Amino acid sequence: MASIRKRGNSYLLVVSMGYDHTGKRRAAQQKTVKPPEELTPKQKEKWLNEQAVLFERECKDTPLTVDKSTTLAQYVQLWLRDIAPDKLAKSTLARDKQDIDRFLPYLGGYKLTELRPEHFRKLYAELRKQTSQNTGMPLSEYTVEGVHACLCGILSDAMEGGFLNHNPAWRTYKYSGKKKEKLVADEGTMQKIITALENESIKYETYFKLIIATGMRRGECCGLKWSDIDYGYKSIHIQRNVVKITGEDIIVKDTKTVAGDRYVYFSPEMESLLKE
Repeated sequence: MASIRKRGNSYLLVVSMGYDHTGKRRAAQQKTVKPPEELTPKQKEKWLNEQAVLFERECKDTPLTVDKSTTLAQYVQLWLRDIAPDKLAKSTLARDKQDIDRFLPYLGGYKLTELRPEHFRKLYAELRKQTSQNTGMPLSEYTVEGVHACLCGILSDAMEGGFLNHNPAWRTYKYSGKKKEKLVADEGTMQKIITALENESIKYETYFKLIIATGMRRGECCGLKWSDIDYGYKSIHIQRNVVKITGEDIIVKDTKTVAGDRYVYFSPEMESLLKE
């Protein structure tokens, strides 16, 4: 894929053209692009990667092997079989399968080359009318946004594989309604929780107090081993995460990001609980 270099507010795409028959390097092809201003950092990264793929195809005259009869449902089967298992973590793939079950009844019959932005906007509107089987409440906007992200990812892979020359789902999602402010427990509430925990078993008291004191994620806390604790420095090395997928065994894996592999520190009170 073309390399991407930042230049002020724009980006330079550079495609290496290899060597000629004499062994001399051919001049690289360059193109400057500027992402739409309203994109989030993650959306900008995805947009730039798509532009890089398209520019490299343009420079190298890579033929698009588009099978105009391939439907979204057919491509999803191929994607689940050949691409997703090597690309995604099991937990991510399990979530994507839930999203796939939501959009296939609406879009699965369309050929990839027939998909248009209005198809996706109509899908999101229909999803907002549905209710969750677990809660009986309308699907959350977070769920609808997740379906959009899943579609964008699958269609980006279709584009890279030569099935499409652009991603038709790109920039078709718009947040509906007002974003709710996250509720954070105040000091008084936290003190009530801590007091209540003292009436629970030592296992649960230690587990929840450890999370409150250090801010580690629940999966990180479940993944701790006694060897991760250094009583001399009163520190804990967080280096793995535990994930539970419905219907499957518990999965122990590396932390979600490189920054997630870190050390946290505990108080003398926490030390006493851990030793107990």
